[in-house]
Amino acid sequence: MALSLDNKNDLLPRFRKIPLFESLSDQDLISISGYFYEANYDKETVIFYERDLPSETGSKIYFVMKGCIKLVKYSSDGESTIVRLSSVGEFFGVTGALTNKPMPYSAEALSETTVLYIEKNNFIRVVERFPQVALGMVTALGEVLWFNYETHNQVVKKTDARVSKILLYHYKRDGHLETPEGKLLNIHLPHDYIASMTGIAYEESVRIISRLKKSHECINYLRGGKIVITDLDKLSEIAQAEDACCF
Repeated sequence: MALSLDNKNDLLPRFRKIPLFESLSDQDLISISGYFYEANYDKETVIFYERDLPSETGSKIYFVMKGCIKLVKYSSDGESTIVRLSSVGEFFGVTGALTNKPMPYSAEALSETTVLYIEKNNFIRVVERFPQVALGMVTALGEVLWFNYETHNQVVKKTDARVSKILLYHYKRDGHLETPEGKLLNIHLPHDYIASMTGIAYEESVRIISRLKKSHECINYLRGGKIVITDLDKLSEIAQAEDACCF
């Protein structure tokens, strides 16, 4: 469904959720809004599959407005690895859309999700008018690459450090709610997601989270993957306790 200009009071807050467009004025956003479409997905709906060709399924760049998207790769025997979780304000599908290469992962809605999407040709028109949008995308992609390196790097033997990096990444990216107990992450990170993102077994994820909670006393893990950071400095210290440096 194409976005409508009939209600600017509703239109602008949607775009203000997207960090990529934070440098654009209200008038700028209104001028490009006609390029965007909105779509809603039920929980567990697959938006596109790994190896799909954008030329066949549509060269689209997606922005999450509500909910969360799981970007996941599957092995030949059905084992899955979560590449990352894309939450409100984030984009996904860029690699395939801009290169017309097969999608490097599948995208699946973790909950009822709303996205905005824009076709490749229209996105090019946007960045031709507003080059800062392209620069913002490059910076954001750099953050994603660094996150994937930090969390999937098998040279870093200390899995406590890799799990801590995931928690800190989502603390910074998705924000938190201040509570009497500590900093409650806005995103839920159940054990199976943590295990998949770090390439460790589910049971190991449970043990690590338990150590961070009971031995290091820097987090609290609540039902459903709700995580409260109770000692941010301690968690940061653990995240830096690596066996080997990067370079």
